[in-house]
Amino acid sequence: MGVKAVILAGGSSIGTRFRPLSIDTPKVLFPIAGKPLLTHIIDNLVSQLGGDLEEVFLISFFKDSTPFDEYVDEIKRIYPDLKVSILIEPYPLGTGGGLNYFRKQILGSSGDHKILLIHGDVICNYPFKEMIQFYEKNKADVAILGIDPLLLVDGYQNLSDTPASFKYYDKERIFTNFGTIISNKETSKIIHYVEKPKTSSFAQFQDTTYSININGGVYVFNDTVFNLLEKAQEVKSAKSNLLDYDLTNDASKSNILSFELDVFKILPSEKNIKFLNFKSNSLWYQLKTPIFALLANSFFLKQNHLKSSLANVRSPIQVSDDVIIPHDSLMGPNVSIGKNVKLGKGIRLKNCIIADDVIIDDHTIISNAIVSKGVKIGKWCRIEGTVNTPTVNKDISLFNSDNYLKLINNIVVLCQDTIVGHQVFVYNSIVLPHKELKNDVKYEIVM
Repeated sequence: MGVKAVILAGGSSIGTRFRPLSIDTPKVLFPIAGKPLLTHIIDNLVSQLGGDLEEVFLISFFKDSTPFDEYVDEIKRIYPDLKVSILIEPYPLGTGGGLNYFRKQILGSSGDHKILLIHGDVICNYPFKEMIQFYEKNKADVAILGIDPLLLVDGYQNLSDTPASFKYYDKERIFTNFGTIISNKETSKIIHYVEKPKTSSFAQFQDTTYSININGGVYVFNDTVFNLLEKAQEVKSAKSNLLDYDLTNDASKSNILSFELDVFKILPSEKNIKFLNFKSNSLWYQLKTPIFALLANSFFLKQNHLKSSLANVRSPIQVSDDVIIPHDSLMGPNVSIGKNVKLGKGIRLKNCIIADDVIIDDHTIISNAIVSKGVKIGKWCRIEGTVNTPTVNKDISLFNSDNYLKLINNIVVLCQDTIVGHQVFVYNSIVLPHKELKNDVKYEIVM
């Protein structure tokens, strides 16, 4: 029984916190450590599953599918023997609705498959092979990647020079911001699932015979889940017929299904379904805001052991083959540089993402920044964010939307085709696409 992978790629109304970077590039296609986030996922699928991987489906609801069509063509050039398809929802159908809508295309003529469902904005070590082996060994019907919430902070602490910044970490509050799994420590059987609980009382299970984890956004299941999705849709349809009003005035509301709310919530009570928690020790987070692109960049660079023997390069770093590094420059650590990038003399780059077709002129410094495609930066410029490990740790420990938004104020984002004049200082600012900066910019959003 082979594996079919389904990657949820989001849509135009998802990933709004990743703006302004998602204005020109869908979040899951944004280049991190030299390639789109989706490619990191697909690379792991291919390397781990090999011939067992039958097909990969990308489910999205972008009105313009051109970027994904082009991406699929590129993936097919990289992996000519891999079947990859993009499935476009007619409207946002939720984390389960799209799977149900395209069930015939996904299952094909035979329903005898393992389905590996992956949220496309998840960053981790992608333990696909181990998870499937766990699923098979325990004869599960559904398995979910469970992340220890304390290991999230441990992971960030390992990246930090200031471990004391975690002193005030609220280990209970984290459960209110993610799907929460409670499972038997010995059998891994999930006895309760709740999506973003309003109370933090679940932390009381930490020192009992139960494990408490957060939903890691990767699931393995068989065709039983499709029956549950169909049943959930029927229940929603029946309820909508009883109501005198509909929030959207749209009869198709019943097609919008959530794995987390419509399936996982009821699975623990299904006696004939084996619902298990695959616990992972991986560093894990979601690509929510631009700051997490920098964290993901660092994570993937270190994971792939990208090093350089050049004296003026501090690893880890990733540089496209066509880029020439000037001998009097200083690069790294945690730097990725895209294709067709022109680097001037005496420049300094650290903790930054430089996309394709960027020009950086002489004696410019770029730190804690994301520079999008086609940006031109003049001589003697300083592009600097002040994000540091204590700042990141303090904000990440709160794990809520407000603080995700605050993090963007600590970096510099130069969007596509921005022009920065000579001797301009850009400090903790966001510059939207196609702008020209002739004067210093500090703590601003340039629109």
